[in-house]
Amino acid sequence: MRFRAALTNATLLLRVVQTMDKLTKTAILKLTRSKFHLIVLTDMDSGLQLWTDITTSALFSDYRIESVHDDEIYLEFTIENLQRALKSTQTNTSTSNQCTLRLTKKQHLPVLSLVIQTQSAMGREMVLTQDVPVRVLTPQQMESIREPMVPDGQVHVMMPSLGSVRSVVERMKSMGDRVAVSANRLGELNIRVNNELVDITTYFKGLENLNDDSVATQDGSQATVDRAPGEYYTAVVDMKNFVRFLQSYHVAPKNIVCCIIENFALVFYVYIGSTAGFGNNGVAALNDQNCGSMTYFIPVRQQ
Repeated sequence: MRFRAALTNATLLLRVVQTMDKLTKTAILKLTRSKFHLIVLTDMDSGLQLWTDITTSALFSDYRIESVHDDEIYLEFTIENLQRALKSTQTNTSTSNQCTLRLTKKQHLPVLSLVIQTQSAMGREMVLTQDVPVRVLTPQQMESIREPMVPDGQVHVMMPSLGSVRSVVERMKSMGDRVAVSANRLGELNIRVNNELVDITTYFKGLENLNDDSVATQDGSQATVDRAPGEYYTAVVDMKNFVRFLQSYHVAPKNIVCCIIENFALVFYVYIGSTAGFGNNGVAALNDQNCGSMTYFIPVRQQ
C-alpha cells in the first residue's frame, strides 16, 4: 500500500485533531480516493462516537493512494502524536513552508511521516520530519467499526453559536453530571441542569427549524411527528459528553444541527470549512459537502 500527498491545509487538519484531543487517546484514520475519515470511539461507559469526513481536496494536493483493498487504507494512531506533528507546521517562523504527508516505514514499523520543507528569512533551506507511529488495520478488523444507525430524529434545529452555549455550560457543568437538551419545531432550544439544590434552564429562541423536507432521515423517509410544533422533545445525556462536543469550536463551524432522538441519543452534525454559498445559510449548508462534516453520536444517560 502507498499513500503520499502534499498537505496544503495543515491548519484545518490541526483544528479537527484538536477537537478529538479530549475524547480519547487513540483514533482511526480511514483513507480513500476522495475522503479523509477520522473516527473516534470512546469507552463503553461514555458511549460517545465522533465520525469525521473531509474531502481530500480540502486538505491536500497531489493526492496519491494505492491499496489492494479498493484503494483504502486504515490506520490507528495516537491523537496526541498527530496533534504534536501538525503543530510543527504552525510554529515554524520561516517562509515558503511546504508539507508532505506519507505512509512509510521506519525501523520496519509503519509511520505517518510529516515532512516540512522551509526556507528561513536568511535563505537557508531546512527540513523538519515528524513521524507518527501507526498500526495498520485490515478490512476484517474494520468490519466491526461502523457508523451508528440511529432511529429517525423527532426534531432537528440549527444550534445557536457555540460561544454562547459554551459560556452557559461552563457555569452549569459543576452543578450536575447530566444535562437535558430540549427542542421543538418552532426553533426553540433549552439546556437544563438540576440537582437537589438548584434547577437551571437556559432558553434559546429564534433558531432555524430544519424539520419536514430540510433534513432527510437515514432511509430517505421523514420522521413521524406526534406532537404539536410547540411541544418539546428531550434527551438527557452525560454532561462530560456534552462538554466534549463543545470542543468542536476548534474548527470554527459555520453551522451545527442538533438532532434529538428521545430515549436514544443526541446527534450533532457539525459542518466545517468555508466553501462557496456556505455562510450562515441554514438549510443550504446541509447540502454543502465540499469541505466536510463531523458527526457526534451521544447516547442518552440511562437512569
